[in-house]
Amino acid sequence: MKQENFGMFDIPLSCSVFLEPALIKYAKNITPLPGSMLKFINKWNINLIDTMSYAGENIGSIGRKILSNTITSTNFPTNCVERARSVPLHSLHYAIRFSESINFLTKKIQQNPNIKFADLGCGFSPMAPVIQKEYNLGNVYCIDTPEITKYYQTVAMRTYGRAPTAITWNDAKDMVKSGALDTIVAMGVLPYMDIQDQISRLKFINANFQNFLVEIKYNNTDPTDEKVFDLKTLQKLRMSVENAQTLETTMIKNSLRYLHKFIYTVPNKRYFIANNRSLFLSR
Repeated sequence: MKQENFGMFDIPLSCSVFLEPALIKYAKNITPLPGSMLKFINKWNINLIDTMSYAGENIGSIGRKILSNTITSTNFPTNCVERARSVPLHSLHYAIRFSESINFLTKKIQQNPNIKFADLGCGFSPMAPVIQKEYNLGNVYCIDTPEITKYYQTVAMRTYGRAPTAITWNDAKDMVKSGALDTIVAMGVLPYMDIQDQISRLKFINANFQNFLVEIKYNNTDPTDEKVFDLKTLQKLRMSVENAQTLETTMIKNSLRYLHKFIYTVPNKRYFIANNRSLFLSR
């Protein structure tokens, strides 16, 4: 039996392709999206599928299956979200994570229409482009590998004629110190990094960014993954960052909000609490 393999683009591709049907399926359970964002996401995914058809060696067997089946049938992503083995749970996570990011940024823009924000680990998510278009923002940035941002910007230009500016993490550190950045969102990226790198970035973000929404993974039942926080590492982090009380209180509030949405939507999936789960830090 041929073993499946993941290419660099496979997981980011699946996150975006399955996002749209998940947002539709779980619309009653998530924070509503403003304006015409769902139409934008639909157009984004059409352009993403077409663009990824030329991505070559960065697409693995999983990505090729997603591409070929979606090209053959536009109902393929919806069918996967409805009944594929692990897609329904993952796509629910994508939908909640995306809608909460949009909700977070919308509130920040209402407070300050001129925010300057970056999407750290943008993958192929339409989050930054759809916010840029919806609110006509000028200072929007994306951070990922050069291979990903190349295609990401192509899809953005094809979708609405503009694209977030690609920068590096080092660029972002310089820009926030000079006032050229003030907001950062990091969803689904830190848990892929070494725990010490995560801690280093969290400390920097907390010390320098006026606004942030960051996802980490937590497991205090069976903390066997070295990239996942347990209670001990969280306590050390809390003790070593400024605004610890605010940070911790907001983390608990955001995470309980997420868990409530997840468990309410999928009440029989209680194992989610016992395994690695998302915690959200925000300000």
